[in-house]
Amino acid sequence: MKILIVTELIAGKGHEKAAKSLEKAIYYIDSSHEVKIVSLLAIVNKSIEQMLKWMYMFIITKYPPLWGWLHKREGHFSFVKKLIAYGMKIKLKGFIEREKPDLIIATHASGLGALANLKNKFHYQLAAVFTDFQVNSFWVHNQIDYFFVAHQELESKLINSYKVPSIKIYTTGIPIDPFFSIENMQKHNTQLLDAQKKFNILIMGGGLGLGGMKEIISTLVTLKDVPISLCVVTGTNDQLYRDLIKMQTELSLPMEIHQYVNNINQLMIRANVLITKSGGLTISEALAIPIPIIIYKPIPGQEEQNARFLINNKAAIRVNEVRYISYWIQYLFTHPSFYLKLKHQEQLIAKPNASIHISEVLLCQSMIDEQVTKEMSP
Repeated sequence: MKILIVTELIAGKGHEKAAKSLEKAIYYIDSSHEVKIVSLLAIVNKSIEQMLKWMYMFIITKYPPLWGWLHKREGHFSFVKKLIAYGMKIKLKGFIEREKPDLIIATHASGLGALANLKNKFHYQLAAVFTDFQVNSFWVHNQIDYFFVAHQELESKLINSYKVPSIKIYTTGIPIDPFFSIENMQKHNTQLLDAQKKFNILIMGGGLGLGGMKEIISTLVTLKDVPISLCVVTGTNDQLYRDLIKMQTELSLPMEIHQYVNNINQLMIRANVLITKSGGLTISEALAIPIPIIIYKPIPGQEEQNARFLINNKAAIRVNEVRYISYWIQYLFTHPSFYLKLKHQEQLIAKPNASIHISEVLLCQSMIDEQVTKEMSP
């Protein structure tokens, strides 16, 4: 079977990581399939892709409330949704004709309208895989065959607010690397549970290295009664990496500094606490460990919704002012019962097998559809 996983590279690395996790899971289940990951915007126009990336970065770094305002009003932009779908359909028609996919999986909503419009002509199955703990109208099209959502609450919203038939919806979780399976996490947690000599704090700002990491480090240095060590991941933010290398020489506590890494699971396993913004992939990975999460200044929009979901489920701590981070680190260190309760709440909503679950559903259903087609053929 020819499978296309379509994603985007504008808003960090989360959507692409979800695509790669699904690719790995599909090959794990059945290596005979042909899987290809593509960025639809790059196919449509690379210049437009770069322009949109610049606009996104400019808004979320300079005017984040504007991004939140746009996100809250996405329902008022139905004409934009149709315009994007029409424009991308023209560009993607030739690409789909050449690739001839049997199944298309989308980990971002940008091209779903165009793919939905082209579906009847090219006869592929179409799946939407949500990568945040929220839904919006850009993800919803009648021609989509499968909707994979992060939590039961989102399934209810798709049914009640968007009238999606329940038979199309699967509550699987957000697809993370198959390494984050229950079996692997139990094995590594039992191995490393007593191996921590310091209270190891992992600080992340997503693939783009955002989230005020320098100010977080500066306030943690003031902690006196907690034996901490730091591990910082700067992602693709080269300037932040250089700044922290200089800062490292002036610190009185141990600090590892990493750029973009492909072994984030290993860093999370070693850590006692994660300080991060609330990207869907990062949060899902942390829940799978589980590692207590302190959310600091989530970006308005999807990340705000992710943070709200975690807080409503008592599965994270949210901090809007940097001075409170030290307080919570000390509290977690000195209150082990609260620390363990937080981990328990995370386990209740974690879905570490999401990528495997999604892949099993799609591959199994595709085999059934293929068999039905054969039986109906003269």
